[in-house]
Amino acid sequence: MKNWVRAAAGVVVVAGMGFGLAACAPEPGDTVRQPPTTSEAVPTPAPTEDAAETPSEPAAPKLEQAELDRRLRDAAWANDVSAAKQLIEWGADVNAVDDTVQSPYLIATSEGRLELLRLTLEHGANPEALDSWDGTGLIRAAERGHWDISGELIRAGVPVDHVNNLGYQAIHEAVWLGRDDPSYHATLRVLVAGGAAFDTLSVSEGLTPLQMADQRGFSGQYGILQTLTGTPLPAEPGPALLAAAAAGDADAVALALRAGAEPGTVDSDGVSALEIAEAAGSPLAAQVIRALGG
Repeated sequence: MKNWVRAAAGVVVVAGMGFGLAACAPEPGDTVRQPPTTSEAVPTPAPTEDAAETPSEPAAPKLEQAELDRRLRDAAWANDVSAAKQLIEWGADVNAVDDTVQSPYLIATSEGRLELLRLTLEHGANPEALDSWDGTGLIRAAERGHWDISGELIRAGVPVDHVNNLGYQAIHEAVWLGRDDPSYHATLRVLVAGGAAFDTLSVSEGLTPLQMADQRGFSGQYGILQTLTGTPLPAEPGPALLAAAAAGDADAVALALRAGAEPGTVDSDGVSALEIAEAAGSPLAAQVIRALGG
């Protein structure tokens, strides 16, 4: 089991709890601004018509930084993006970790929170941050089969070949600790499209991803990896991507992207590879292009 699962045993589970702005109200012990006394009060002009129609922003509570950061992690676990946005505006740190080395950014990667992940990246999340297993967000996402998160992280610059202290790269985790289902099949294609190595041995078992799939009895993963490892990269990646999209061939799409095709490649009529794949009725090909930024 991964650390973020183990750590949950020592942390209050917050999933299912609401973390709206009310959750950020001062708690007992917080410093609260007191209203002015009668002698200090200044008459306030009546609001104009425009002002009456514009809701005022919630005032920032007087909270310690550690409390703001804790509440942001709680909002991340609950996938409460609205509360997360407000807390970040108030100064909560998207990289602040708890004693289990969980940050809002890392929580988003393992829990598959795409909107939240984008929010943390927009506000300075460190793509190279590591968890207590020395794993990147990409390793965490791959282990959970989050193909869309994996693509977002590859685009953000997270290295695909980082090895955690279990001896695994992201592609090893997607196989050895994953399942043989469509979400993991898509994750494999996204990792391969992003440049993951085929032939690197895991430190722990001394197996390649293909050998891992064979050992696990994952026929679907094995077939995908066998195709990807046994097919030469196209010499002309852009046209190859368009052809693969039209054919609805998700594996060929991954190889064209790996060879250097731009996800936003368009044909002579200005139709993108993503639009071509969608028109061909191939969600599997489309999801690989979309994950890498098409």
